[in-house]
Amino acid sequence: MIGIMLLNGQPPKNVDLPQNSFVVCCDAAYNWAKPLGIKIDLLVGDFDSLGYVPTDCKTIKYPVEKNETDGEIALKLLKDNGCNKVFVYGAFGKRMDHFLGNLALLGLGKQMGVDVVLVGDEEKISLGFGHVTFVPQKKGNISLVPYGDYVHIINSQGLEYPLDDLVLTKTDTRGISNLSFADKVEFFVKEGQVLILETWRPE
Repeated sequence: MIGIMLLNGQPPKNVDLPQNSFVVCCDAAYNWAKPLGIKIDLLVGDFDSLGYVPTDCKTIKYPVEKNETDGEIALKLLKDNGCNKVFVYGAFGKRMDHFLGNLALLGLGKQMGVDVVLVGDEEKISLGFGHVTFVPQKKGNISLVPYGDYVHIINSQGLEYPLDDLVLTKTDTRGISNLSFADKVEFFVKEGQVLILETWRPE
């Protein structure tokens, strides 16, 4: 099942909801989700940001003082509801510490067996390991950044600047701002994990 997580970052202009997806909304993301007409299956949080507890959807209230972010709580709930792929909206913008916490959801998702993708209006971030394949955005940039100390990439196809037998460390910038004019990008992560950042301009 596809899961949708809504966070209280920069509100997206729209949200692509696959059929039969399960939507978990976190706290004040409710403020932008409702005007977009999104049907919320579960609303979670301590509601300190929202300031009240809505009554038009199922809610789970947590203490203000807790050890997990709303995003981590939401990811675990999505996993419990049978979701093996989760698209996260509202992960970008506003507080930088929250954004870094949202990046951590990618690694947490991998540990849980859930593929997590952070989605914005002009950007998308996913975690790559093993055989990676995806359809690139038109007129967009592709950046590859180690998720950890280093990543070893081999057999890249579809990139303007090939990354064959390349080791990127956390202090390298060679993986930034690649391009693709192909219908598909493929590569193999031999060691480590890599953040795949796609950025584009809306047409």
